[in-house]
Amino acid sequence: MFYRFILPGVLGLLQVCLAFASDDAIPSFAGDENLPSILSATRLQQSLFEVPAAVTVIDRQMIEQSGMREIPELLRLVPGMVVGYESGSEAFVSFHGTSADLARRMQVLIDGRSIYQPLLASVDWVGLPVELADIERIEVIRGPNSAAYGANSFFAVVNIITRHPADVDRARVSYTRGEDGVEDFMARIAQRSGPVDWRLSVSGRNDDGFQENRRKNNGPFTDSKDVDSLHGRGVWTVNPEASLDVSFGLARMTAEQQYRANYFTSTPVADQENSYLSLAWDQDLGPSNHLRVQASDSRFKRDEPWSVSVERIAFNPALGSLYKQNRACALGLLAGNTSACTAADMPLISSVTTAIGNDPALLGKADFLSGLDSHEERRQVDVQDTWIVTPDFRTVFGLTYDDSQVDSLVYLKGHGENTVWRAFVHGEWRFAPQWLLNVGGNQENDAGAGDYFSPRAALNWQFADNQVLRAVYSTAVRTPDILENQADWSYIAVAIHPADNQYAGTFFQSGQANGTAPTEKIASRELGYYGRFDAVRLALDVRWFYDLMALSEHHLAIEGSQGFIIRPTEDFRQQGVEVGLDWRPLPSQRFQLNYAYLDMNGRWDNDNTSFVPQHSGSAAWWQDYSNGWQFGTTYAFYNDLRANQFYFDRLELRLAKKLNLPRHQQLELAAVTQLRLSDDPELRSENGGSRHRGWFSLNWRY
Repeated sequence: MFYRFILPGVLGLLQVCLAFASDDAIPSFAGDENLPSILSATRLQQSLFEVPAAVTVIDRQMIEQSGMREIPELLRLVPGMVVGYESGSEAFVSFHGTSADLARRMQVLIDGRSIYQPLLASVDWVGLPVELADIERIEVIRGPNSAAYGANSFFAVVNIITRHPADVDRARVSYTRGEDGVEDFMARIAQRSGPVDWRLSVSGRNDDGFQENRRKNNGPFTDSKDVDSLHGRGVWTVNPEASLDVSFGLARMTAEQQYRANYFTSTPVADQENSYLSLAWDQDLGPSNHLRVQASDSRFKRDEPWSVSVERIAFNPALGSLYKQNRACALGLLAGNTSACTAADMPLISSVTTAIGNDPALLGKADFLSGLDSHEERRQVDVQDTWIVTPDFRTVFGLTYDDSQVDSLVYLKGHGENTVWRAFVHGEWRFAPQWLLNVGGNQENDAGAGDYFSPRAALNWQFADNQVLRAVYSTAVRTPDILENQADWSYIAVAIHPADNQYAGTFFQSGQANGTAPTEKIASRELGYYGRFDAVRLALDVRWFYDLMALSEHHLAIEGSQGFIIRPTEDFRQQGVEVGLDWRPLPSQRFQLNYAYLDMNGRWDNDNTSFVPQHSGSAAWWQDYSNGWQFGTTYAFYNDLRANQFYFDRLELRLAKKLNLPRHQQLELAAVTQLRLSDDPELRSENGGSRHRGWFSLNWRY
């Protein structure tokens, strides 16, 4: 109760008092105001005036002073990004939404390494083996970028860039405690050992997730998670021309799962393990040529045992065959309605009814053990060469090998795999002092989907000092994930009581893919503007886009009559505007405004599965004071989620005090509160209600 009602008032009162404090000798924000170098747009290092795309950079100061605990919450500061929590342990993050709950229309990288999981092309946003304190910045390329990173770079690219070991404190310990079971910790050490800079971090995050489920009224709602991780990075400077960068991470999460079905006899708990090892070799081949080779191995493991109580007939082989032949008939038969059945179904119906007649216990319930499982692995090798041909012309080109392996008894009834080869090239040519041409493309061979070429061309006109106009045309694809092309899913149950062993087996509902899942395509046109007005310390980013798309969806469910189906592609048009404003009226103050308007036609206009808000945005104010105090507030919203049903907005307040201690030590005390201003659910109708939360943090640095 203290966090919810008293803490916001205290933070607001202190902010008003501090506003009248002396502004003498106020320190600047961390870092300077020089333009950041963007690495993710073309694989070339470019300024915001040179990139052929709209870019949002979430920098170190924004990460620290926002007070947010997890990566998805930070992405609410990106115009057009839709973020909502499916549960306490699952976040939905998508640029421009669409009805895909997963991240398969957006490429996500950590230090240039793709991290989406191959089975569903999803991202374990909450269980990633990296913490906010180890992130230097997050670059978000707003728009298709298959030309640089291949399929799945469909709507946007998010590149999470971690901190170099030489740029962090020698030691750091932090602890957070608050409402709804919030309890986080982190300990990090960083050193230089000869030519090697290294850092090592251990961390944990815990909370109780959502506190209510509007569709679950039969008992307490449990939705907690516990994440523990170990991650590190080492950079060995072999000589001035060569270096080896090694990073690794391991995160384990246990998370309570909530399902609407009433046959679960206990709340399922998922155990997840997310790990990776990455090696990158950088070599200068001369004053105008640089080679980078990166190899990585990423693994994801999820096991979710279920304890269920269902009718014994659900494992009858004849009923399973009937479901494959006529789903509606099989479900109707169980409900006592055979109106959907045909003459061809009669032999199987007879087998089911005969089995029931011989053993009436088939209609009674029994306790069984079942569950979900997936063990996934991706091996990637990426080679790129950057060549400065002349002072006015640069190019980057290379190859990528991406091999995915998945084992799952539930989703695939065994093993699935896919291999992708990519060849990419990009050229940047300044053919006149004010004009810059960017042209590139990616040729891709997907073993499951075929060959695709994704080009991009952009013309940048710097018509005035620190102001540029940009015109871009690009195409991109999203190839089917392993499940879409190779699904063969079914649930195998084991009887809890020996007397029911004869009834155990394969659940009657199942689904198979036919191997012909379509590839999605997008053709995007963009006009952009970026301007920096140093006299008033303001930067403005505006993007107008017009996209023509062919999109598809798959449906995988154990409820209903659809089973597993792949819808054919449908044509969609989306257009809109994104605006980002960053203003620093004083070295100690920073204001940000972000807004996106999206107009999308097609089936999702009135579809209850749609996640396409028409309006979304955020506003933030961060303030440093001369006596070590900091204050920050962030507001984010989106509307019309799920066919005009939901409106989400949240206000965050952070107040912190930094104390300088002897021997280069610093202690920081911080209080954060999150306030839901609307009562709508965050993402789905069942995970709703107010979600106010507050916590205190203690952070020691040396």
